[in-house]
Amino acid sequence: MIVFYDKEMKQLPAIDFIEITWNRKWKEPGNFTIYTSYKEWNDKIKYINIEGRPETGIVQKVVVEKKTEGTFITAKGYFAEKALNWAVVKSDWNVYASKSEHPEYNDWVIGKIGGELFMLNVQKQLDEPRPVFINGIWPTEDSEWPEPFSMSLEAGKEIGTSLYDYLIQYNMSYYVSIVPSLAFVSWAQPWLKNPDEPHFMFRVGTLKGRNLSDKVFFGDGFNNVSKITWTYDDTDAVPYIEIRQTMESTGFTNEEIITDDSGNQKGRIHEFLVDSNNRPKDIDVYPHKIIEGNVTGIELKPENEQTIRAQLQQKAREEMLNHYKSEVVSVDVLQETFKYLADYNLGDTCSIVFDEIEKTFVAQIIEITETHRNNKMDVNLTFGTPRKTKYVQLNI
Repeated sequence: MIVFYDKEMKQLPAIDFIEITWNRKWKEPGNFTIYTSYKEWNDKIKYINIEGRPETGIVQKVVVEKKTEGTFITAKGYFAEKALNWAVVKSDWNVYASKSEHPEYNDWVIGKIGGELFMLNVQKQLDEPRPVFINGIWPTEDSEWPEPFSMSLEAGKEIGTSLYDYLIQYNMSYYVSIVPSLAFVSWAQPWLKNPDEPHFMFRVGTLKGRNLSDKVFFGDGFNNVSKITWTYDDTDAVPYIEIRQTMESTGFTNEEIITDDSGNQKGRIHEFLVDSNNRPKDIDVYPHKIIEGNVTGIELKPENEQTIRAQLQQKAREEMLNHYKSEVVSVDVLQETFKYLADYNLGDTCSIVFDEIEKTFVAQIIEITETHRNNKMDVNLTFGTPRKTKYVQLNI
């Protein structure tokens, strides 16, 4: 069921549409497109949701097009996850926590993320002219976070993208729901009186991918695909990341002593991340990239060396995410044998049997494109970098 809402999140009557494309993504905000006749469109539509999916679409662009066969509307927008990029980190932020330090670990992390990463960066502070979100952003009570929790962000970073980059390392993602709420703090009163600015709390919930590789299969032998496409590209692959951090102090393990232009000695440490699986295919080379660490939120002294090096390793992993070789499998699926939403969903790892090239892949679903038209739904799955397994031809 496709549900439409106005700007105050009040449900509107359903409309007849020609086509709706609902593009769900695991590593970035998804998007949608509505195509309908002009007479069917309701210009009060601001939000859209499809039953069984956690995403909420926000209408941000409307195009009216006059054709010989009639006048049509194309409405587009992003899902609410995009809203987290409307706020940026105001000052360097660093946090580390483990269950051994915090018995009520998940509650502590939720409070830390909600109170510092979200609220301090979206509400009005000091002499700022206005808040980004009046009612702010807060994690859902049932959201679960990686353990230990180690996150370091530099000022100016987009909050939404930073959160994706962090959670992806743990096979996780997130969604954003929009919840009506009222702000009672004094500085919010001028904006609460503006009827053109309905006020909502943006709630962030975490998602965890499942390993269904031995349960869910796609391929001709399962009668559940109409098309499979495999693409390999190692053009921008970097398997060797070196990250450096320069400190005013010396006395670190395996440090390099450098001298600046004024003759002052400083300590420099290095961390390395090498992933042999990410090197270009059939070439005995390891493309090398050097980056600066820019560790923040902690004193750069020898007694903090373990935490500093942990932050450098995290930054190196995040950098390598931008330089992985690309091996993508895209599948147009039929709703046979295994059912979308019931048997598999976004973020799940499944198996794909490609008989023509005699390969079997295990890969995570990182994008699902639903196309709704003529009272039916077509589904296209895009899988992330696949892992090859033993190929066995099926004759069912």
